Formats: sequence, C-alpha cells, structure tokens
Amino acid sequence: MAGSKRKKEVKQKVVPNGRYIAQGGDPERYYCEYPAWAFVNSDQEMWAFSQDHMGESFWTEVLPRLKALEAKTWSEILVRDKKQNHSLNLDELNKTARDRLISKYIEAESLISLRITGNHRLYGYMIGRVFNVLWYDDDHGDNSTCICRSHLKHT
Repeated sequence: MAGSKRKKEVKQKVVPNGRYIAQGGDPERYYCEYPAWAFVNSDQEMWAFSQDHMGESFWTEVLPRLKALEAKTWSEILVRDKKQNHSLNLDELNKTARDRLISKYIEAESLISLRITGNHRLYGYMIGRVFNVLWYDDDHGDNSTCICRSHLKHT
C-alpha cells in the first residue's frame, strides 16, 4: 500500500492548561552563565569529597581552582579549555564508577571532568549552570584506580 502524497497536518483543538512549560528557551543558555557548585550529592565512600580523602588539597588546590573558574563562563570552561575540562560518556568510566552512579540513583547522560591540577580531577554532572560535584580523583592517569583512565600516547 503506497503512502499518501497529501501532506498531513496535526491540528490541536485546545491548548493544554498548565502553569509552565517544562522545557522552554535555549537549552544551551548556561554556556553564557557563570558556574555555581553543589555538593549535596558528592560521594562519601568512593573518590570521596571528604576531609579524610582530600586532606589539605581542598584548601590548597580545589577551592582556589573553583574560585578561579567562577570568573569564567561555562563557554570558556568547557569550549575554550576543552582539553582540560570536558564531558565524558558514561562508557568511558571504569566499572566501579558506573556502579556508583547506579547505587546513587544518578541518571546523567554524561559526566563533566574539571581539571584541578596535573592528575587531580573533579567529576560531576550539570543541571543548568550548576555543577554537581560527585567525586574527587587524586590519581587520574593511566591506571585502573582512577574514575576515567587516560591512556598515554606512544606507550
């Protein structure tokens, strides 16, 4: 049976009542905004964002870096500096990290990696302009204990 050659148009009799449109506006508008940080979902067991795991590095590395990033827009952080700060597909994470996301009921499509120092990273997910911190990885590199293994070239 051949399809109809006539163009079909959907007609809506009534506009549904509601208080607001759940998805409206430009979904990428956060690129022009400055970052905000949320720590409510930070993991306290694996790659913990805690004093026991981080020690003095919170005061000497993490907090100064977060303060510096607050002066930039998300476009500068994620587009201009994409080699250091970038999104990750969940398939790129090690199995323990993927399992932790499931156990914490986090259904993100991707995670963001923010470079703190050479081998220190913050991992989290975005809701609007807010970066929700999940993990602090102080051993990022070509090893099996980090959240997202970085394979060294020419080795």
